[in-house]
Amino acid sequence: MGKKVAVIGSGLAGSMICNELVKHCDITLLERGPRDSIQIPLVKFIKKKLAEVPTFCYGAGGTTNLWHNGLIPINTDDIGSKNFFEVLTDARPYMDQAASALFFKNGSFTAVHDKLLSEVNALSDKLSVFPHGIDCLIYPKKFTKLNLDTGVKGIYDIEHIDFVVEGNRIKAVTYTANGRQDSVAADIVVISAGGMGTPGVLQKIIDATGNSYGDVGLGFIDHPMGFVGKVRFKKDVSKVIKNLCSYDKGEYVSRNAVRLKSKCNRYSACAFFRPALTMDNNLDIYKYKSSLGADSGMARLKKAFSPKLFHPDILAEIFARIFGFNIPSKTYNILFIAEQKRGNNRVYYDGDELKVDWSISDEELAIYREMLNNLKKMLTGLADEINIKTDITEDWLWSAAHHSGTTSMGNAEDDLVDSDLKLKCLENVSVCDGSVIQEHSYVNTGLTIGMLALRLADRIKNMAKE
Repeated sequence: MGKKVAVIGSGLAGSMICNELVKHCDITLLERGPRDSIQIPLVKFIKKKLAEVPTFCYGAGGTTNLWHNGLIPINTDDIGSKNFFEVLTDARPYMDQAASALFFKNGSFTAVHDKLLSEVNALSDKLSVFPHGIDCLIYPKKFTKLNLDTGVKGIYDIEHIDFVVEGNRIKAVTYTANGRQDSVAADIVVISAGGMGTPGVLQKIIDATGNSYGDVGLGFIDHPMGFVGKVRFKKDVSKVIKNLCSYDKGEYVSRNAVRLKSKCNRYSACAFFRPALTMDNNLDIYKYKSSLGADSGMARLKKAFSPKLFHPDILAEIFARIFGFNIPSKTYNILFIAEQKRGNNRVYYDGDELKVDWSISDEELAIYREMLNNLKKMLTGLADEINIKTDITEDWLWSAAHHSGTTSMGNAEDDLVDSDLKLKCLENVSVCDGSVIQEHSYVNTGLTIGMLALRLADRIKNMAKE
């Protein structure tokens, strides 16, 4: 059956790699969570909480149990790292295959996305106020969590994991599940435990090798996001804005955002316009709206009993998101999604306790304020009224749950992986998940993770032939 491959983590990357390799290799998947449900891990936040709702979980399918499946490629014009730019460019040929695996069933995603970009930017040109253009985020209406091919051997409820290292290779992965100790021989090991889980696994591997690297888990980035204000458009442009914001294409919806760039051109952000009925700029309502949209099941049902549900803007959002119907209005919320750069934020484990040291720096806040002031200037000629929180504080922003950057990539001595996603200290170990994304502009990371997973799977196929 070919080489023995052990994949650690059944999230988006791990599941896609397993499904792609199952006909070529002997695949074993090791997952910390259960097969038929999910576990929400306890997290100690050192500074700022990511969000009021769970942003990741353990279990079959990983965080695809929680996601909304928005598909959008990273614009390589927004990438400053030469190394990661080359990785993204090399992964681009896998975009259509990744989108198809992520439930986009309308032909070539690349062609559809390019066509949408052409349409919305032609519409935007009529307004002549958005210098960096419009981007499109595509949501397939039918999607589910990722499931493994039946040919993959899945082992769940892993309580403890460790590694047998000989020379510069891992020879076996040892684990405890349901109180029973066992091991899996491995020719190749892939770490796909996610932006939160991978640092803990890598630390165990590094400890087993006796090597010492820079701070594993350092460089954690997410997308600070939040509703930052309202705008009431003039009558003569409100129809253009309505048509610009959202396209319903039958089997998928395209939600379109204004691209924003910082003065230094180093940071990117975007602004979505979402239907509203009032010009009230109320942070509590915004937080409730975000948690209501992110929750599911009983958690969403509990929030439905809040009197905040009957705020006119919440009702407008429900009609737009659930029923696909925008209440006629010239008034819109502004949803701001901003970029972070790798820095001192980090994820680490104290024993089995997961700790997240995340905050939004003063430098980042200054850049976001600059962007919002620029957006306000862009909108001035189009609006009857604008109410934007341009002197934003971090209270207005929370995590978009795109956990990235916790595995360093590059040529520096302390960087953990190279451009092939191969762990530098061992020749048969690779890392592929959100942790290896070094820059992510303002973009949902799912499509990029899928592209990187398929790129790595192809490399492993070639190794399996040797």
